[in-house]
Amino acid sequence: MGKRLNFWKKRAFKKLVSQQGEGLIIYTRNNPDSDSLAGSLALKRIAEHYSMDATIYYTGAIQNKTLINILGDDVKNTPVISKSQKDIAFVDLLPTELTGEKITPTIVIGHTLGNTENIRCEYQDIRTTDTTSSIMIDYLKTFGVAIDKRLATLLLFAIREKTKTLVTKFTLEDIEAYWYIHRSMDKELLNSLEHPSTKIETFEDLSRAIGNKIIKGASLFTTVGFVKDTTTIPKVCKYMLDIEGLSTALVFAVDATKIYVYVESKNMELNMKNILKKAFGDWGDVAGGTFHASISIPLGVFGIAADVDSAKPLLLKSISDSISSRYFYVLEAE
Repeated sequence: MGKRLNFWKKRAFKKLVSQQGEGLIIYTRNNPDSDSLAGSLALKRIAEHYSMDATIYYTGAIQNKTLINILGDDVKNTPVISKSQKDIAFVDLLPTELTGEKITPTIVIGHTLGNTENIRCEYQDIRTTDTTSSIMIDYLKTFGVAIDKRLATLLLFAIREKTKTLVTKFTLEDIEAYWYIHRSMDKELLNSLEHPSTKIETFEDLSRAIGNKIIKGASLFTTVGFVKDTTTIPKVCKYMLDIEGLSTALVFAVDATKIYVYVESKNMELNMKNILKKAFGDWGDVAGGTFHASISIPLGVFGIAADVDSAKPLLLKSISDSISSRYFYVLEAE
């Protein structure tokens, strides 16, 4: 477990988030999950507690539409992470994970078991807990920031989702944070987050996924083909994991410009983010964690335009063959 806030860290952090009249830009990781978003909202509330304006931006897409509705205007989508005249904070995101333009943030808060060397910033708190939300609850508690029901529920949901409701990969810090926050949560809001409604498109995509499935041992590979809405993929993947005997499922879809790959596993011996990095890391940036991960791959990798109808069947087969061979090769090696 990472170090708790000592006197010097408290003073350094408070100095940065209490600059009245200044602004703080908060960036989540790409395709943020509930943990990245809840942690970012907690930092925004702390900055506002000290009368500092703060705005949260995310790149990619938020898969859980219920999260988008609950967060509302507190988060904004942006095409890329860019330099700003205001101070920049990374939550659940390390500068070393970015490609392209190098950005030196003011604040970096997150969790990792990886390499944290060469991270340049004024203030950093990177711990080995499995959730960023647990870290931010420590900050809320330390600085006496009021926690409304919406924030409490989002933080609780994030811890539950990342640790499979404190069944796998949790630390004492996660348990203490969970206990501290659970008294303020909204049960109805938590239920809506954990049981979001399902769109008809999800069932249509599920039907195609079932028809295209390939099963090797306890692992499934499939595609929903060409789609306009890629946000259904994680839910389709969860449904596929309900098939008896399966522990791992990969689902991919294609739109006009990109290939979207999502993988999820119940096998605690596998790290899905590492598997996707090994299989497709040279094609794009992988987001996610141990049990689920995703990657967006530019169609240019295959050199064919998706808007040419006659090329679509050939393109889909080419993509499917390439992704399945790479994926199963790495999976078997693991």
